Amino acid sequence: MSNLRDRTFGIEIECFLNNVNQEQFATRFNDLPEIDKAGMKVKYTGRYGQWFPNQWSMGYDGTVRSTGTERNPCELTSNPIKYSDLENVKKVIDFLNLNGASVNKSCGFHCHIDAKDLTLSEVKKVLVTYLIYEEVIAFTQPSSRRWSSQWCSSVRNRGNISVGAIEHHNSLDTAFNNATTNDLINKIKKAKTFKKLFFVFDVYDPRYLKCNIKGLYKYHARQESTLNARESEATGTIEFRQHAGTTDWEKISSWINFCYQIVESSRFAKCDAKQGDNHISFERKKRMLFEKIRRRLIKAFSSKEEFSQHYISSRYTNARKFLVKRITHFTNNGMTVAENNLVNRTNLNGGDNV
Repeated sequence: MSNLRDRTFGIEIECFLNNVNQEQFATRFNDLPEIDKAGMKVKYTGRYGQWFPNQWSMGYDGTVRSTGTERNPCELTSNPIKYSDLENVKKVIDFLNLNGASVNKSCGFHCHIDAKDLTLSEVKKVLVTYLIYEEVIAFTQPSSRRWSSQWCSSVRNRGNISVGAIEHHNSLDTAFNNATTNDLINKIKKAKTFKKLFFVFDVYDPRYLKCNIKGLYKYHARQESTLNARESEATGTIEFRQHAGTTDWEKISSWINFCYQIVESSRFAKCDAKQGDNHISFERKKRMLFEKIRRRLIKAFSSKEEFSQHYISSRYTNARKFLVKRITHFTNNGMTVAENNLVNRTNLNGGDNV
Protein backbone atom coordinates (compact mmCIF):
# COMPACT_ATOMS: atom_id res chain seq x y z
CA MET A 1 0.00 0.00 0.00
CA SER A 2 1.21 3.51 -0.76
CA ASN A 3 1.41 6.19 1.90
CA LEU A 4 0.53 8.89 -0.61
CA ARG A 5 -2.28 11.16 0.45
CA ASP A 6 -4.95 12.26 -2.01
CA ARG A 7 -3.99 15.82 -1.14
CA THR A 8 -5.95 18.73 -2.51
CA PHE A 9 -4.83 21.50 -4.82
CA GLY A 10 -6.23 24.83 -5.88
CA ILE A 11 -5.62 27.09 -8.86
CA GLU A 12 -5.90 30.75 -9.82
CA ILE A 13 -6.32 31.57 -13.51
CA GLU A 14 -5.76 35.16 -14.62
CA CYS A 15 -7.21 35.89 -18.05
CA PHE A 16 -9.60 37.97 -20.13
CA LEU A 17 -13.19 37.10 -21.00
CA ASN A 18 -13.81 38.55 -24.42
CA ASN A 19 -17.35 37.25 -25.07
CA VAL A 20 -19.00 37.68 -21.65
CA ASN A 21 -18.38 39.58 -18.43
CA GLN A 22 -17.44 37.93 -15.14
CA GLU A 23 -20.98 37.74 -13.77
CA GLN A 24 -22.35 36.30 -17.01
CA PHE A 25 -19.65 33.62 -17.00
CA ALA A 26 -20.59 32.48 -13.48
CA THR A 27 -24.30 32.42 -14.30
CA ARG A 28 -23.85 30.50 -17.53
CA PHE A 29 -21.55 27.92 -15.95
CA ASN A 30 -23.93 27.33 -13.05
CA ASP A 31 -26.79 26.82 -15.53
CA LEU A 32 -24.96 23.97 -17.26
CA PRO A 33 -26.34 20.43 -16.89
CA GLU A 34 -24.79 18.62 -13.93
CA ILE A 35 -22.86 16.22 -16.16
CA ASP A 36 -21.07 19.17 -17.77
CA LYS A 37 -19.87 20.76 -14.52
CA ALA A 38 -19.16 17.73 -12.27
CA GLY A 39 -20.78 19.28 -9.21
CA MET A 40 -18.74 22.48 -9.45
CA LYS A 41 -20.17 25.96 -8.98
CA VAL A 42 -18.76 29.44 -9.64
CA LYS A 43 -19.59 32.42 -7.41
CA TYR A 44 -19.31 35.91 -8.87
CA THR A 45 -17.66 38.12 -6.22
CA GLY A 46 -17.71 41.52 -7.91
CA ARG A 47 -14.18 42.05 -6.62
CA TYR A 48 -10.86 40.21 -6.58
CA GLY A 49 -11.02 36.46 -6.85
CA GLN A 50 -11.58 34.89 -3.43
CA TRP A 51 -11.05 31.48 -1.89
CA PHE A 52 -14.15 29.55 -0.85
CA PRO A 53 -14.17 26.02 0.62
CA ASN A 54 -16.91 24.60 -1.62
CA GLN A 55 -17.08 26.62 -4.83
CA TRP A 56 -15.00 28.49 -7.38
CA SER A 57 -15.00 32.28 -7.50
CA MET A 58 -14.90 34.67 -10.43
CA GLY A 59 -13.73 38.22 -9.83
CA TYR A 60 -11.73 41.17 -11.08
CA ASP A 61 -7.92 41.32 -11.09
CA GLY A 62 -6.25 44.71 -11.38
CA THR A 63 -2.85 43.23 -12.26
CA VAL A 64 -4.25 41.82 -15.52
CA ARG A 65 -3.70 44.60 -18.06
CA SER A 66 -5.21 44.79 -21.52
CA THR A 67 -3.00 45.68 -24.47
CA GLY A 68 -6.00 47.31 -26.10
CA THR A 69 -8.03 44.49 -27.59
CA GLU A 70 -8.72 42.21 -24.61
CA ARG A 71 -11.82 42.71 -22.46
CA ASN A 72 -12.99 41.88 -18.93
CA PRO A 73 -9.79 41.10 -17.00
CA CYS A 74 -10.55 38.50 -14.37
CA GLU A 75 -9.29 35.92 -11.93
CA LEU A 76 -10.93 32.51 -11.60
CA THR A 77 -10.09 30.84 -8.27
CA SER A 78 -10.92 27.23 -7.47
CA ASN A 79 -11.93 25.70 -4.19
CA PRO A 80 -9.73 22.84 -2.88
CA ILE A 81 -9.92 19.89 -5.31
CA LYS A 82 -8.76 16.34 -4.69
CA TYR A 83 -5.79 15.42 -6.83
CA SER A 84 -7.65 12.29 -7.97
CA ASP A 85 -10.38 14.60 -9.38
CA LEU A 86 -7.96 16.61 -11.52
CA GLU A 87 -9.71 15.78 -14.79
CA ASN A 88 -12.90 17.52 -13.60
CA VAL A 89 -11.08 20.86 -13.79
CA LYS A 90 -10.97 20.53 -17.56
CA LYS A 91 -14.72 21.20 -17.65
CA VAL A 92 -14.15 24.71 -16.26
CA ILE A 93 -11.21 25.35 -18.58
CA ASP A 94 -13.23 24.23 -21.60
CA PHE A 95 -16.02 26.62 -20.62
CA LEU A 96 -13.53 29.46 -20.25
CA ASN A 97 -12.31 28.89 -23.79
CA LEU A 98 -15.87 28.54 -25.08
CA ASN A 99 -16.50 32.07 -23.78
CA GLY A 100 -13.53 33.67 -25.49
CA ALA A 101 -10.86 33.47 -22.80
CA SER A 102 -7.43 34.82 -23.71
CA VAL A 103 -4.18 35.72 -21.94
CA ASN A 104 -1.23 38.05 -22.37
CA LYS A 105 2.07 38.62 -20.54
CA SER A 106 0.35 40.30 -17.60
CA CYS A 107 -1.49 37.08 -16.76
CA GLY A 108 -0.29 34.31 -14.47
CA PHE A 109 -1.41 30.83 -13.48
CA HIS A 110 -0.92 29.93 -9.81
CA CYS A 111 -1.14 26.48 -8.28
CA HIS A 112 -1.60 25.75 -4.56
CA ILE A 113 -0.80 22.32 -3.11
CA ASP A 114 -2.18 21.39 0.31
CA ALA A 115 0.66 20.88 2.79
CA LYS A 116 -1.06 20.97 6.18
CA ASP A 117 0.15 17.42 6.89
CA LEU A 118 3.81 18.19 6.13
CA THR A 119 6.27 18.75 8.95
CA LEU A 120 8.50 21.83 9.07
CA SER A 121 11.40 19.64 7.92
CA GLU A 122 9.43 18.34 4.93
CA VAL A 123 8.38 21.84 3.88
CA LYS A 124 12.02 22.91 3.99
CA LYS A 125 12.80 20.10 1.55
CA VAL A 126 10.18 21.41 -0.89
CA LEU A 127 11.74 24.89 -0.82
CA VAL A 128 15.26 23.50 -1.16
CA THR A 129 14.23 21.35 -4.13
CA TYR A 130 12.76 24.36 -5.93
CA LEU A 131 15.80 26.45 -5.06
CA ILE A 132 18.29 23.89 -6.38
CA TYR A 133 16.49 23.30 -9.66
CA GLU A 134 15.19 26.83 -10.20
CA GLU A 135 17.12 27.45 -13.42
CA VAL A 136 15.80 24.20 -14.94
CA ILE A 137 12.22 24.94 -13.88
CA ALA A 138 12.62 28.48 -15.25
CA PHE A 139 12.98 27.15 -18.79
CA THR A 140 9.57 25.50 -18.67
CA GLN A 141 8.30 29.09 -19.06
CA PRO A 142 8.55 31.89 -21.61
CA SER A 143 10.98 34.73 -20.88
CA SER A 144 8.26 36.90 -19.31
CA ARG A 145 7.95 34.42 -16.37
CA ARG A 146 11.42 32.92 -16.35
CA TRP A 147 13.46 34.83 -13.78
CA SER A 148 11.83 37.57 -11.75
CA SER A 149 8.97 40.04 -11.95
CA GLN A 150 6.92 42.18 -9.58
CA TRP A 151 4.40 39.42 -8.91
CA CYS A 152 6.66 36.39 -9.36
CA SER A 153 10.10 36.75 -7.80
CA SER A 154 13.07 34.43 -8.05
CA VAL A 155 13.85 32.69 -4.78
CA ARG A 156 17.51 33.51 -5.44
CA ASN A 157 16.72 37.13 -6.20
CA ARG A 158 15.34 37.35 -2.67
CA GLY A 159 18.44 35.70 -1.25
CA ASN A 160 20.76 38.72 -1.45
CA ILE A 161 21.08 38.56 -5.24
CA SER A 162 20.60 41.95 -6.83
CA VAL A 163 17.40 42.56 -8.73
CA GLY A 164 19.41 43.68 -11.75
CA ALA A 165 21.37 40.44 -11.90
CA ILE A 166 18.18 38.46 -12.41
CA GLU A 167 15.78 40.82 -14.14
CA HIS A 168 18.28 42.14 -16.68
CA HIS A 169 19.97 38.75 -17.17
CA ASN A 170 23.39 40.32 -16.61
CA SER A 171 24.83 37.75 -14.30
CA LEU A 172 22.85 34.54 -14.07
CA ASP A 173 25.95 32.54 -13.26
CA THR A 174 26.41 34.75 -10.20
CA ALA A 175 22.86 34.05 -9.11
CA PHE A 176 23.21 30.31 -9.66
CA ASN A 177 26.50 29.59 -7.94
CA ASN A 178 27.36 27.30 -5.05
CA ALA A 179 27.91 30.05 -2.49
CA THR A 180 24.51 31.61 -3.14
CA THR A 181 22.69 28.30 -3.11
CA ASN A 182 24.34 26.95 0.02
CA ASP A 183 23.87 30.23 1.89
CA LEU A 184 20.14 30.10 1.25
CA ILE A 185 19.93 26.40 2.11
CA ASN A 186 21.65 27.08 5.43
CA LYS A 187 19.15 29.85 6.19
CA ILE A 188 16.29 27.50 5.40
CA LYS A 189 17.75 24.73 7.57
CA LYS A 190 18.13 27.08 10.57
CA ALA A 191 14.51 28.26 10.55
CA LYS A 192 12.82 26.94 13.70
CA THR A 193 9.21 27.83 12.90
CA PHE A 194 7.00 28.22 9.85
CA LYS A 195 7.00 31.98 10.44
CA LYS A 196 10.80 32.15 10.42
CA LEU A 197 10.88 29.93 7.34
CA PHE A 198 8.43 32.24 5.55
CA PHE A 199 10.60 35.28 6.28
CA VAL A 200 13.95 33.58 5.62
CA PHE A 201 14.04 35.33 2.25
CA ASP A 202 15.05 38.97 2.49
CA VAL A 203 12.05 40.50 0.77
CA TYR A 204 9.28 42.99 1.51
CA ASP A 205 6.55 40.45 0.79
CA PRO A 206 7.58 36.76 0.45
CA ARG A 207 4.13 35.80 -0.87
CA TYR A 208 5.29 36.86 -4.32
CA LEU A 209 8.11 34.32 -4.51
CA LYS A 210 7.79 31.72 -7.27
CA CYS A 211 7.45 29.10 -4.55
CA ASN A 212 6.12 30.42 -1.23
CA ILE A 213 4.47 29.20 1.96
CA LYS A 214 2.31 32.21 2.89
CA GLY A 215 -0.87 30.14 3.17
CA LEU A 216 0.90 27.45 5.19
CA TYR A 217 2.56 29.90 7.57
CA LYS A 218 -0.75 31.66 8.21
CA TYR A 219 -2.53 28.33 8.69
CA HIS A 220 -0.13 27.26 11.45
CA ALA A 221 -0.18 30.74 13.03
CA ARG A 222 -3.97 30.65 13.06
CA GLN A 223 -3.95 27.17 14.61
CA GLU A 224 -1.58 28.40 17.32
CA SER A 225 -3.57 31.64 17.82
CA THR A 226 -0.45 33.70 17.15
CA LEU A 227 -1.93 35.51 14.16
CA ASN A 228 -5.45 36.74 13.48
CA ALA A 229 -5.46 35.50 9.88
CA ARG A 230 -8.63 35.09 7.84
CA GLU A 231 -9.52 31.54 6.85
CA SER A 232 -9.28 32.55 3.19
CA GLU A 233 -5.61 33.47 3.77
CA ALA A 234 -4.73 30.54 6.03
CA THR A 235 -5.07 27.98 3.25
CA GLY A 236 -2.36 25.62 4.49
CA THR A 237 -0.86 25.42 1.03
CA ILE A 238 2.44 25.86 -0.78
CA GLU A 239 1.94 28.19 -3.72
CA PHE A 240 3.70 27.91 -7.09
CA ARG A 241 3.32 31.23 -8.95
CA GLN A 242 5.76 30.87 -11.83
CA HIS A 243 3.59 29.59 -14.66
CA ALA A 244 2.59 32.04 -17.36
CA GLY A 245 -1.08 32.79 -17.85
CA THR A 246 -2.82 30.09 -19.85
CA THR A 247 -6.16 28.43 -20.57
CA ASP A 248 -4.49 25.52 -22.36
CA TRP A 249 -5.44 22.28 -20.61
CA GLU A 250 -2.20 20.45 -21.37
CA LYS A 251 -0.15 23.27 -19.84
CA ILE A 252 -2.47 23.57 -16.84
CA SER A 253 -2.65 19.86 -16.05
CA SER A 254 1.10 19.36 -16.55
CA TRP A 255 1.91 22.19 -14.14
CA ILE A 256 -0.55 20.95 -11.50
CA ASN A 257 0.96 17.47 -11.79
CA PHE A 258 4.49 18.85 -11.55
CA CYS A 259 3.71 20.97 -8.46
CA TYR A 260 1.98 18.04 -6.77
CA GLN A 261 4.95 15.79 -7.55
CA ILE A 262 7.44 18.34 -6.20
CA VAL A 263 5.59 18.50 -2.89
CA GLU A 264 4.93 14.77 -2.56
CA SER A 265 8.39 13.62 -3.67
CA SER A 266 10.34 16.19 -1.65
CA ARG A 267 9.26 14.46 1.56
CA PHE A 268 11.93 11.89 0.69
CA ALA A 269 14.63 14.40 -0.28
CA LYS A 270 17.78 15.31 1.63
CA CYS A 271 18.24 18.69 3.21
CA ASP A 272 21.36 18.24 5.25
CA ALA A 273 24.36 18.09 2.91
CA LYS A 274 25.80 20.78 0.68
CA GLN A 275 23.18 20.76 -2.02
CA GLY A 276 24.23 23.44 -4.48
CA ASP A 277 26.41 22.46 -7.38
CA ASN A 278 26.64 24.79 -10.34
CA HIS A 279 29.36 22.53 -11.78
CA ILE A 280 26.68 20.12 -12.93
CA SER A 281 25.70 20.75 -16.54
CA PHE A 282 22.25 22.12 -17.23
CA GLU A 283 21.33 19.05 -19.29
CA ARG A 284 22.34 16.67 -16.53
CA LYS A 285 20.54 18.73 -13.91
CA LYS A 286 17.38 18.55 -16.01
CA ARG A 287 17.59 14.76 -16.10
CA MET A 288 18.30 14.64 -12.36
CA LEU A 289 15.24 16.73 -11.50
CA PHE A 290 12.74 14.41 -13.14
CA GLU A 291 14.56 11.22 -12.24
CA LYS A 292 14.74 12.17 -8.57
CA ILE A 293 11.03 13.00 -8.57
CA ARG A 294 10.33 9.53 -9.98
CA ARG A 295 12.58 7.75 -7.47
CA ARG A 296 11.08 9.61 -4.54
CA LEU A 297 7.52 8.96 -5.67
CA ILE A 298 8.32 5.24 -5.92
CA LYS A 299 9.46 5.37 -2.27
CA ALA A 300 5.89 6.24 -1.35
CA PHE A 301 4.80 2.87 -2.74
CA SER A 302 5.66 -0.62 -1.60
CA SER A 303 7.16 -1.45 -5.00
CA LYS A 304 7.89 -0.14 -8.50
CA GLU A 305 5.11 -2.40 -9.73
CA GLU A 306 2.55 -0.71 -7.50
CA PHE A 307 3.76 2.71 -8.63
CA SER A 308 3.55 1.72 -12.31
CA GLN A 309 -0.08 0.65 -11.86
CA HIS A 310 -1.12 3.82 -10.05
CA TYR A 311 -2.61 6.80 -11.89
CA ILE A 312 0.17 8.99 -10.45
CA SER A 313 2.70 7.09 -12.59
CA SER A 314 0.98 8.02 -15.86
CA ARG A 315 0.53 11.62 -14.70
CA TYR A 316 4.24 11.79 -13.87
CA THR A 317 5.16 10.44 -17.31
CA ASN A 318 2.85 12.82 -19.17
CA ALA A 319 3.99 15.87 -17.20
CA ARG A 320 7.65 14.97 -17.63
CA LYS A 321 7.32 14.54 -21.40
CA PHE A 322 5.48 17.82 -21.80
CA LEU A 323 7.77 19.88 -19.57
CA VAL A 324 10.96 18.44 -21.09
CA LYS A 325 9.57 19.37 -24.49
CA ARG A 326 8.98 22.91 -23.22
CA ILE A 327 12.51 23.15 -21.81
CA THR A 328 13.95 21.93 -25.10
CA HIS A 329 11.93 24.50 -27.02
CA PHE A 330 12.87 27.46 -24.82
CA THR A 331 16.57 26.54 -24.61
CA ASN A 332 16.75 26.41 -28.39
CA ASN A 333 14.89 29.62 -29.16
CA GLY A 334 15.57 33.24 -28.25
CA MET A 335 17.87 32.94 -25.23
CA THR A 336 19.89 35.92 -24.05
CA VAL A 337 23.70 35.66 -23.91
CA ALA A 338 23.57 35.16 -20.14
CA GLU A 339 20.92 32.46 -20.48
CA ASN A 340 22.95 30.73 -23.16
CA ASN A 341 26.02 30.72 -20.89
CA LEU A 342 23.96 29.28 -18.04
CA VAL A 343 22.41 26.51 -20.14
CA ASN A 344 25.63 25.54 -21.89
CA ARG A 345 28.04 25.55 -18.96
CA THR A 346 30.09 22.37 -18.83
CA ASN A 347 30.03 19.60 -16.27
CA LEU A 348 33.23 20.29 -14.34
CA ASN A 349 33.13 17.69 -11.61
CA GLY A 350 30.10 15.52 -12.19
CA GLY A 351 28.86 15.77 -8.61
CA ASP A 352 25.47 14.27 -7.82
CA ASN A 353 24.59 15.64 -4.42
CA VAL A 354 21.35 17.40 -5.31
